[in-house]
Amino acid sequence: MPKKSKSKSEGEGKEPEIPAEWVGKTVDELRSLVAQYKCDLEAASDSRNKAQVEHASIQSYIDVTREEVRELDMLIEKRDLEIENAEEDNASELLIYKQKANFIKYCHDNTMKEALDQSEMKMKNASAGHVQQVQTIEGLKMSMRNDMIGLEAQKANKMSVLQQESNAELALVKAKLDAGVKEFEHRCDEQQMELIGELDSRRAAELKLIIARRESHLSNLIESHKRRCKEMRVYYDGVERQQEIDIEDLEAEIRRLKKAAIENESNSYQLKESNERCGEELRTCSEMVAALACKTRDKEKNATSMRSTNMRLSATRKAIAEVRLKYKNLQEKFNKTEEERNIFREGIHDATLNASKLDATKAKLLHDELSNREGLNSMLHQHLQHTLSSAGLDKAKSDALLSNMQGLVDEVRRDMEKLNISIFHATESYYKQLQTCRSELEARGVSNAQVDSINVLNKEAP
Repeated sequence: MPKKSKSKSEGEGKEPEIPAEWVGKTVDELRSLVAQYKCDLEAASDSRNKAQVEHASIQSYIDVTREEVRELDMLIEKRDLEIENAEEDNASELLIYKQKANFIKYCHDNTMKEALDQSEMKMKNASAGHVQQVQTIEGLKMSMRNDMIGLEAQKANKMSVLQQESNAELALVKAKLDAGVKEFEHRCDEQQMELIGELDSRRAAELKLIIARRESHLSNLIESHKRRCKEMRVYYDGVERQQEIDIEDLEAEIRRLKKAAIENESNSYQLKESNERCGEELRTCSEMVAALACKTRDKEKNATSMRSTNMRLSATRKAIAEVRLKYKNLQEKFNKTEEERNIFREGIHDATLNASKLDATKAKLLHDELSNREGLNSMLHQHLQHTLSSAGLDKAKSDALLSNMQGLVDEVRRDMEKLNISIFHATESYYKQLQTCRSELEARGVSNAQVDSINVLNKEAP
């Protein structure tokens, strides 16, 4: 504009100079030259209008793209919230499983205590019955001895009365009686020895059978317990390894997404600079077109300016095409990143579902196995108590067997407590690692909003 005012002031000061190429030409030639200049001016105006329209379309396309990016970010936040809800559901299911295991353990302890009380009561009743039988047999023995003494006294009286009548018959009867008594005592002793031997052999056989059954039962319990403990250790080791692998994958995904965000930011900055540069070039072209409208006196100068303007316009169009190509590549990269992220999250969701299904199946199998073991233990315990009561063992041996069984039960309980503690430590280490990853991201300059939008780490570990 200053140049225009200057030209006006100069025009007011002196008359405009006639170009040298206009000298010696006819009016028709001059009119055709003016028409040609008008056509060139209209073409320059059309090119300027087209450039402005293209600039406006590019700006609208950028606004639409920003709106789509904002909608995609909202969709990502929604999906991240769904994944967080799934993780919370998995944690609640794990807590319910632990509570069920504690309740099963409590029921098993109560059942074992009731069985021990019943066995102790049965042992006391059997001991009392045995003592009562011994006392009854002793009373019968004393009564028979008293009867025998009375019979001997009666026989002595009869013998004293009949002694005078038949001494020879009395002597014969006495000899026969002595012989019968000796034979009866001998037979009683033999039968008593046979009964004692048979009772000892039966007692020894029953004790051997009880010891064999007890050893086999204890060995089966120990082997089953070791096998179950080994399976549970292997399972929880696998869970820990899978959690470590998931943590590493999430860290790699976070690094990749952060790198992609940096690249997108740099590309957006470059696109903004390119748009500013194109806008400056368009403004320059507009100024040059305005200057050409006032400087049509010099044809060669106008042609040179028009060529430079066309070159700049073509360069601007080329830059716009390059920017469009870059934006298309960025859009393709963004779509590819979105697809990879969706696949990764679907894999996490599937892994979570599979882990929860495996946990539910494993809990059901363990519950069924525990129920079967409890029924078998109660049956074996009843059989053992019946065998002990029928064998007539003393209280010391019975207490020793019961103490051994109680020691085995305490050992199993301690192993279960150790296993629960190891599960708690594994869960705690997992959430500590998650918190460490979050702190590392915050230390590297990632904002809390970006970390929450990624939705990999929680602010509070359960």
